[in-house]
Amino acid sequence: MTQNYRQVKARIRSLEVEAERLRRQELQRVLADMRQKIREYKITPEQLFGPDLSDLVRYRHPDTGQTWNGIGRPPNWIRGEDRSRFLVD
Repeated sequence: MTQNYRQVKARIRSLEVEAERLRRQELQRVLADMRQKIREYKITPEQLFGPDLSDLVRYRHPDTGQTWNGIGRPPNWIRGEDRSRFLVD
């Protein structure tokens, strides 16, 4: 059976709808399993997601409030400046 472009596109749309329905069904089971394991093992948000990045702030611009943790390329507002004046206590 030969299909034309429109038929194939319609079939794709139909499959995408079906895939999304199945994803949502499976997602409910996955989330329930994750919640159960989090309770069972007493997993904390920090263990699951890593440290809160706001805890890693080392520099803050006093006027704009922009922050930088000192890792990677420095942002423009601190580049070439005396970093000690931006240090967070």
